[in-house]
Amino acid sequence: MKVVLLKELRQGLVNLCLMFSILFVLYLTLIPHHSIDTGTALGPAHYFDYNLNPFILFESLPHVSLFYLVVDVIGNIVLFLPFGFCLTMKFPELKGVQILFLGAFFSSTIECIQLFLPNRITDIDDVILNTTGAVIGYFLFRRIEKEQKKEELEMAHAHMNDHS
Repeated sequence: MKVVLLKELRQGLVNLCLMFSILFVLYLTLIPHHSIDTGTALGPAHYFDYNLNPFILFESLPHVSLFYLVVDVIGNIVLFLPFGFCLTMKFPELKGVQILFLGAFFSSTIECIQLFLPNRITDIDDVILNTTGAVIGYFLFRRIEKEQKKEELEMAHAHMNDHS
């Protein structure tokens, strides 16, 4: 009975983690936030602003602040890391390539929606960086899972030696 309750509690927490990571990504990407000055100016609303050239951000380095670069690159990776981690925790049978496609799909969907929102930029670099974050989350979960299994095996082995 106790084991069943613990499994249900764990599954509930996993579901909550996944839902929170999705809602947090949607909140940060679809609702305008002006609390971080990344060098973009606010002005009249403009729509359909997009970039389909990968890694163009690095070409504009002389015109962009280092702070903006760090916020944009690291922020986009870190933003999707919990998504990949929690998705793998919820569906442990998923492989890395499946997480890659799900991360790319989720990010592409957000970028397509941003195309129709005022003062938002649809950027292929965001899709690449977000997808990278989801895949890193996958590998992070797999690494932790591997370490836990190793510890469990060592504990079981030690327990068997104690009773021999």
